[in-house]
Amino acid sequence: MDNQQKRAIEDAFNSMLRSDYIPLKDTEKLVRLADYYVDYLGFLREVVGESDHLIVGRRGTGKTTLLYRGLIETINSWRKSDNLAKPKTLGIYLDLSKCHSLEDTASKEFSEFEHVFTTELFESVKAELSRTWPELKIKPGLLARVFSPKEIEAKNSTNSALDELARILSEGVLRSENKSGPQKIVSLTGKSTSYDENVQLKAKANPEASAGVSMANHENNENSVESTSVLQYRLNISDILRALNSIREAAGVSHIVIFIDEFSSLTLDLQRRFSTLLRKVLGNHSGVFVKISAITDNYTLGSSIILQRDLFELNLDLDSYVERSGTLGSAMKGLSNLTRNLIDERVSAYAPEIKFDELFEDIDYAIEEMSKAAMGVPRTVGIILKQSLSRNLSENIGAIRKSDIDYGIRYASRAYLNQFEGSCGVAIPSYYKDIWDALLEKAILERAKNDSTSSHFMVLPRNEIKLKYFNMFFISHLLTQGRTTKKDKASRSLYCFDYGVCIENNMLWGIDKNVIRQQRFAYDSILEPFDHYFERNKETHWRCPTCDSVYKEKELNVAGNLLGFCPKDKADLVEVSGDDELSKYTEEEIKIVGAIRSSNEEDELLARHVADDVGCYVQKVAKFGEKLEREEIIKRKMKDRYIYFSNE
Repeated sequence: MDNQQKRAIEDAFNSMLRSDYIPLKDTEKLVRLADYYVDYLGFLREVVGESDHLIVGRRGTGKTTLLYRGLIETINSWRKSDNLAKPKTLGIYLDLSKCHSLEDTASKEFSEFEHVFTTELFESVKAELSRTWPELKIKPGLLARVFSPKEIEAKNSTNSALDELARILSEGVLRSENKSGPQKIVSLTGKSTSYDENVQLKAKANPEASAGVSMANHENNENSVESTSVLQYRLNISDILRALNSIREAAGVSHIVIFIDEFSSLTLDLQRRFSTLLRKVLGNHSGVFVKISAITDNYTLGSSIILQRDLFELNLDLDSYVERSGTLGSAMKGLSNLTRNLIDERVSAYAPEIKFDELFEDIDYAIEEMSKAAMGVPRTVGIILKQSLSRNLSENIGAIRKSDIDYGIRYASRAYLNQFEGSCGVAIPSYYKDIWDALLEKAILERAKNDSTSSHFMVLPRNEIKLKYFNMFFISHLLTQGRTTKKDKASRSLYCFDYGVCIENNMLWGIDKNVIRQQRFAYDSILEPFDHYFERNKETHWRCPTCDSVYKEKELNVAGNLLGFCPKDKADLVEVSGDDELSKYTEEEIKIVGAIRSSNEEDELLARHVADDVGCYVQKVAKFGEKLEREEIIKRKMKDRYIYFSNE
């Protein structure tokens, strides 16, 4: 390969790390995404359809890519007839992780939260329409007149603005498919009409958007009195739905799909607020449908929204795929096909002159090993390929060797394990490290048995909460639920250790059901000693860092005083934090903490490296890293750029 081809392959592999590196204004890259996207679960038709959906999956399973692909399909529905989306389907994309103004409403009235979200949604509508129909950029006030509070529609000439917008959508020229340029979103300038009233409408990407009517009465006598009353009119969700419905009817739009990404980036309190607001949107009879993405086990919909009634779930996780496949063996074959197709389509899109199987010394070995390591997570495939290629190019060998693939697998596995270990005691409770060590120790003991297969284990449903963070960090994977061992008919969930962990500990990886269903792989007894950490009304516990003894508060109470040291070795005790105390971090932030705290200064860890391994924006790492340094959780040092490392 020449240098240009090498760069193209690097770009192809890097594109698997996260899809929303692609700017929505970059038409060329969006068209390429449509070319290489693999809809292996067949969800794309539903994502652009006329139903409300919740798309769930662990980080890196392709939630954002699916939403992007759905958005592209809606854009194409205006120019092509052969689409999964109905002709003239309008798509709007909103990334909640970028709606920073929502964070400021956590302690304010719900009406303020609704107004801020509505303003963010209005800006997304305005941006998407302006990107797709460039003519709207030269008519900056048109959309603001269409999206007016109901009380001042007449004064804003909403009907005439709606007619003009409908004409542009129906007859206007769509953005070019083969080139892209800078985008400028022009905010509506304030305008006022004054007689007895003063009417103002401001639409901005911040909570200042408002419409006010003020009246002043002056009376001159012995005691001059001046009084002023101001009535505020602000956009709310009903105004947005009404305007979207009017656009749909006037422009002949089939239906409107709002793609809402990164729901789990909100705090739990904001998620509950958002769910209350979402209830007003679901089943709105305005031809508007919502598709929301959330991270598995890291979202709440409150009590007002019921899955499979108000929202239909589309699950991208491995256990859902295994269930659809019927058997674990069929699922693993399917994952191999997925890995092969992912690489093939990316290489074809970025370097069509190169046959993807010629990139590897042994393509079958590479596909099989990466499939077991990734377990259905495309980002993990991307990390493995990126590191394998980097190692190969540094030695200028040629085809990617087996040893390069092995290195990439170990790198990805170690990155995930480091994130987990680095977050323990700071972003997640420290006792999860003890649980992990106990599970791994048991598996290593089972390794010595006859067949030495010890990659899988089973637990009762009540113990699954103890494995939450292991799944989050990809150091274990939930395969399926409702399985039994050969001797016990109790329903259990089947898990497997990360493939890289198995390699590191010489644990044979296998899927023979006659082996993995043996009673010795039921690990509930290993988890029982940690039950007290998960009691609903648990006491405060203290842990000795020297001997690892754990004490309840009542065990340390001596003559009314609480001992601060271990009775066994006199070491100072450390309070064991529970999930509630550490829930201030989102999953993304937990992984950033772990990635940085597991690094030394000599590693020269950059924000870009953290972003690639975690799957987040570089700007997020930089901003959050600055906060962590102020809180003395990590350290930063400026060289050419900031490097990040542990403060221990």
